[in-house]
Amino acid sequence: MFLRKKPNKSGSTSIQIISKTHGKYKVVKTIGRGFTEQEIQHLWYLGRQEMDRLTAQSQLFTSQRDIDVELLMESLANASIRTVGPELIFGKIYDHIGFGKIDQDLFRHCPACFSA
Repeated sequence: MFLRKKPNKSGSTSIQIISKTHGKYKVVKTIGRGFTEQEIQHLWYLGRQEMDRLTAQSQLFTSQRDIDVELLMESLANASIRTVGPELIFGKIYDHIGFGKIDQDLFRHCPACFSA
C-alpha cells in the first residue's frame, strides 16, 4: 500500500490509500481533500497513520518531525540537487593550510590540485 496525491478538477488535492494487486490499482480509502499545502500535509499525516493501522504495523513512536523528513525526501528530484565543486568541499582545508592568505586564487580554482 502507498499514499497518493490526486489533483481534482476543482483545484483541490485528494489523498488516497492505494493498493496494487494483480497489476491493478485499487483505492482502499480516501482520506480527504485539501486546497492549501497545510491541509494536504495534514491529510498526508493522517493517511500515514491510517495506512499503519490498516497494515497492523504501527510504529511505536510516530512523530511529526519524521513525517516532515520523509515528505522532504520524497519531494526531492534530480533538478533540485546541486553539484558542489571541489572548491566548496576543500575550502576549509585550503584555508587551514594557509593558502587562504595568498592574494591570488591560483590554487583555489584548480581541481587538479586537489586530486591525488
